[in-house]
Amino acid sequence: MKISDIRAVIFDMDGTLLDSERLSHKAWDAAAQEVGERVSLEVFLKMVGHRSVDCMRIMQEEIGRELPSERIIASAREYYAKLVRVGVPLMPGAREIFDFARSRKWKIGVSTSTRRESAREKLDHAGLWKFVDAATCGDEVAQGKPAPEIYAETAKKLGVPAENCLAVEDSPTGFRSAFSAGCITVLVPDLVKPTADALRDAAGVFPSLNALRERLMTLGF
Repeated sequence: MKISDIRAVIFDMDGTLLDSERLSHKAWDAAAQEVGERVSLEVFLKMVGHRSVDCMRIMQEEIGRELPSERIIASAREYYAKLVRVGVPLMPGAREIFDFARSRKWKIGVSTSTRRESAREKLDHAGLWKFVDAATCGDEVAQGKPAPEIYAETAKKLGVPAENCLAVEDSPTGFRSAFSAGCITVLVPDLVKPTADALRDAAGVFPSLNALRERLMTLGF
């Protein structure tokens, strides 16, 4: 990873910038309980990084029966909204790495499976949205992660070639999306452990955003 190659940084949101994955698990499980099912942590970890429609598909495959998709998705969103109403905590180092990117005059993008309305609300509440130059959200693409579209579109909006974008992800699903789009991709894992292929292809794996920022500072000076 050469810092001279980087002209923009594109962040995933949930589990990368915001400590929100645990809340999402609670919301999906509560919605599933309405129809007599549960979403175990094992099942939820397979859902991390995906759009709601894809989460629902994974849930049905894992549970082994058809479920009322529209009802569960709507309920999960309602539960989640209640949980995040007071705000979602930032991941350690999120604000600092935004400050670092701005000090380097890098453009800042967000590629998230979350719908735009919700993503903007959460990032605005966290004080980060005003620094985002472009975002692509789950309801704005034909194919969600791990397809590359969501990262390719953000790079296009930023006006920066994907190979000059540093992508920061927490999940293997998101990693594959960014890497397939051609971004310089690093992992800062949260709930989901990196897969062997992600470890092989990643430009780096870091325990926190602070550790990533410190590495970038070392490369830059």
